[in-house]
Amino acid sequence: MIDRAVEFATKAHEGQFRKGTRRPYIVHPIEVKDIVSTMTRDEEVISAAVLHDTIEDCQGVTREVLALEFSPRVAAMVAGESEDKSKTWMERKSATIQSIGSAPREVQMIGLADKLSNMRDIDRDYPKVGEELWKRFRMKDKKMIGWYYKGVRDALAEDFQKEPVFQEYCRLIQKNFG
Repeated sequence: MIDRAVEFATKAHEGQFRKGTRRPYIVHPIEVKDIVSTMTRDEEVISAAVLHDTIEDCQGVTREVLALEFSPRVAAMVAGESEDKSKTWMERKSATIQSIGSAPREVQMIGLADKLSNMRDIDRDYPKVGEELWKRFRMKDKKMIGWYYKGVRDALAEDFQKEPVFQEYCRLIQKNFG
């Protein structure tokens, strides 16, 4: 199932790149899959991790499509990690912060892995491009981006404080946002 999910995500994200770079987008879902794999061996959770952005970022991919291709559980996890792109950045990020703390553990793991992957990108690129980095994002304000990542950290702290990937996430937030 994981191999099929990687193939599906690779096709779904074809032609997409990480914000402000020429890195193929698929490197992000693969990294999210790898991070989730450190927390669980559950193939459905790992498959959902690699598929986590397909509903919100790929044309023609719906919860129903994922339920048919993989399983209703995989589809539910991906839907649980997806944002409603019709809302503003602030509305979407506030909703994520509010929901992630009470989400099922599997969705929390995917969310944590997604945000850690993003923080690794920030940590790698910030020393190279400096303040220009923030212009890549829809929300171009470093303080507000930091608010979001700290909000997710705080929502997950109680359940994930002993997880090495959570500890890395916290270190990267401190290093890049104070």
